[in-house]
This record gives sequence, structure tokens and C-alpha cells, in this order.
Amino acid sequence: MQISVVSYEKHRNSALEAVEQEYIKRLLRQARVALCRGKAQGGLPGRLLQGAYIVGLYVEGESFTSEQLAQRLQRLMNQGHSHLVLVIGEAEGMPAGVESQIQEQWSLSSLTFSHQLARLLLLEALYRSFDILSGGRYHK
Repeated sequence: MQISVVSYEKHRNSALEAVEQEYIKRLLRQARVALCRGKAQGGLPGRLLQGAYIVGLYVEGESFTSEQLAQRLQRLMNQGHSHLVLVIGEAEGMPAGVESQIQEQWSLSSLTFSHQLARLLLLEALYRSFDILSGGRYHK
């Protein structure tokens, strides 16, 4: 599976980047993950849309337990979705051009996080989900 994580952050923390890269490395067994920086104007670029299933991350989106997220990912893969685009909106919310492209809304938490911290939490949740699906020991 290909996973693209799009975010609109303005500042980067190099300490968090190292942890992000560790999770991306761990995920390589199950998925190829790309971190993409979104542009405020317009929607998602065409290269991200072709054959992709677009999920927006919203505070009010659907919440999952770790097991439920793993099951949701499995259902998406079983439905033939091989490219998942996960979008973390701007500080002011999801850009208008992107809003209309969202096919499903998920929530990481009812709390608000910085873009980079939200991205890190998302990568950890994805790694945990794939570990659950493969019967690994990380989740235990």
C-alpha cells in the first residue's frame, strides 16, 4: 500500500523529524509512506489523486480504537484501495479546495495538536495498525 500524508505545517522540528523517519522505516514492511507538504491554494495535486482514497483528519471525524483502525485499513485494502492519502488541514481548518476532495473523515483525538505532532501520532497509529494486522508484538 502507498500512503501519502499531506500537511500544511509552517515550522519543522528536527527532533520530531527523526522519530517520523523511524516510523516510516518501520512501516516499509507493509507500506510505502511519503510525507508531502500541502499548498494553501487549490486542492490536492493530481499526482496524489490518481487512484487514491482521500481521508481528511478532523477533530470531529470518526474515532477508532487501534484495532478498529487496523480493521478499517484492512477493509480499504480489501476494496482495492492501494493508495491512501491522509490530509492534515491548516491551522484554520481544511483548505476549501481540499475539502471537496475528502472521501472520509477520521479523527486522531478531540485534542488539537501541531501539524508535526499530529503527523507523528498518525504514523505511530498506522504502524500499530499494520502490526495488529500482521500479528506482531508491538501492540501488546
